[in-house]
Amino acid sequence: MAANCAPCHGTDGHAVRGSTIAGLAGRSSAEIADIMAQYKEGKRSATVMQQIAKGFSEAEIIAIADYFSKQSR
Repeated sequence: MAANCAPCHGTDGHAVRGSTIAGLAGRSSAEIADIMAQYKEGKRSATVMQQIAKGFSEAEIIAIADYFSKQSR
């Protein structure tokens, strides 16, 4: 599932230096899951994240957040 994030957020959540897209590696699982939930519920806006987030179940969002939280910054 995390591979779906790589095109924008970089391999293992390491965004390209200087990118306006946030890196995910090393961020807290709770923070990532909360932001994804906000996108899914339409409470946070972005170019494509609302549609992407809607494609994941709550359990999948938690798994993705857990994965990225364990990656080194």
